[in-house]
Amino acid sequence: MHEGHRRRLYEKLKNGDNLFEHEILEMLLFNAYPRKNTNPVAHELLNRFPSIAEVLSASYEELITVPGVGEQVALYLMCVGQCIEKGNDARSFTVFESRGDIYNFVKVRMRGLLCEKLELYFLDKNGKLTRICRFTSGESDKVSVQPEEVIKLISVSHPYGMIAAHNHTGGSSRPSVSDDDFTKQCQIICSMNNVRLYDHVIYASDEDIYSYFDSGKLDEIEREYSIHKLIRHGK
Repeated sequence: MHEGHRRRLYEKLKNGDNLFEHEILEMLLFNAYPRKNTNPVAHELLNRFPSIAEVLSASYEELITVPGVGEQVALYLMCVGQCIEKGNDARSFTVFESRGDIYNFVKVRMRGLLCEKLELYFLDKNGKLTRICRFTSGESDKVSVQPEEVIKLISVSHPYGMIAAHNHTGGSSRPSVSDDDFTKQCQIICSMNNVRLYDHVIYASDEDIYSYFDSGKLDEIEREYSIHKLIRHGK
């Protein structure tokens, strides 16, 4: 019986249906109770705390007072709460209102890195950061991502705009040929998906940051590598 109920909840989530708070909490507890009906515990938690947010921010001492919640479940819920809190740190209050905001954000993200890392920042139409995607090869002097992966990320996140950023560990932010090629790929992908490519920023140090936008290079790439221009050339 429990397996059938779990499958129904999974289907609702998969189909994008709206879930009640207790259903969301039930699903969250599936991992904590692999073979147990989680509905009663979910209701007990919501009877004690007014919302899921309150459940996930509750202390250990508060959680174990709830019927059905033992040490392991309390620690599990606290861990989930901390994951959400950490995940929101960079995104929730980040709105890019100026070029300086972008560069300061990149400085914080890239400062002190020993290997090259690439990040894609997805934005909504108001410039609010909605998602960060990071890629690394584990090597000190190169990092790359396949175009198919960028396309997939855009297709599931539906951003309004995108910023690419990566670091150079070799002492100069001067873009390489592969950096130019990647920027062109990003422009083509964004143009195909009606996404605005705002910039590609290269960080070498706090005093040495290269911006494709500020250099004027992004404007050239945008003109040459928009999907409409490429279609016209292909005819």
